[in-house]
Amino acid sequence: MENIRIISRNKNLPEIISNILKSNFNVSAKDFYKDSINFQLTNPVLETADTLNINLIILDLTSLDIKKEIIYQAGPGFAFHPEFLKDSRNHDYKLIDELKTVQIPKLILMSMEQAGFLLENFIKYDDIIFSDQLDKELSIRINIILRRHRSASLGNILKVDDLILNLENYEVSVQGEIIEMTFKEYELLKYLIQNEGKVISRNILLSKIWGYDFYGGNRTVDVHMRHLRAKLPSPYDLMLKTVRQVGYIFSHKI
Repeated sequence: MENIRIISRNKNLPEIISNILKSNFNVSAKDFYKDSINFQLTNPVLETADTLNINLIILDLTSLDIKKEIIYQAGPGFAFHPEFLKDSRNHDYKLIDELKTVQIPKLILMSMEQAGFLLENFIKYDDIIFSDQLDKELSIRINIILRRHRSASLGNILKVDDLILNLENYEVSVQGEIIEMTFKEYELLKYLIQNEGKVISRNILLSKIWGYDFYGGNRTVDVHMRHLRAKLPSPYDLMLKTVRQVGYIFSHKI
């Protein structure tokens, strides 16, 4: 069963959403109100437990104290100066700043009034639902997002349909059959899956997989990608796509 985490100051929202979703999902909430009271500047708002084994985050912007004037003062990509985020009065902004780096699908719950100044200046989101449309649209939108993100990181497992990467013993398997890979091939596959939907340049792959001290050229990435595709059965080999003159991308869309 899929796990959904709600982040909201509205204590009643988890129960409302649970009643809508009924038995199809596990719904839990971060005790955001309590965290805000006990806010510590040195600690992140989101702990590991807040994102572990979570398939979807529902962020309730209607309950947060987010002001249009402050949004417009932020830098490109909704970025705030670290000193701004250290202030406990800016706790809500610290939360959404941290959410920018969380690689979990996000459904944003907002009011119509918030849409105008947030849609172009916010974290990456997968879908939006307005607060007055929960009853009609919530289940539909959640199912669309989860189908779109069939890759799921579960503890020490990275799963894409029947393709499984065991992050503990560095094994790759499809339908239970182990696929022999070199360490670099494994790391290359893992990095691309963890960044699904993003075009990764050859230079970035070289630095992330081989390290900055590696003196080989971009041809090294191409050779390893060719070997990797040859080892993966269909359709997973086709999910590793080449972006001409740039690099590679992992995508379910074949």
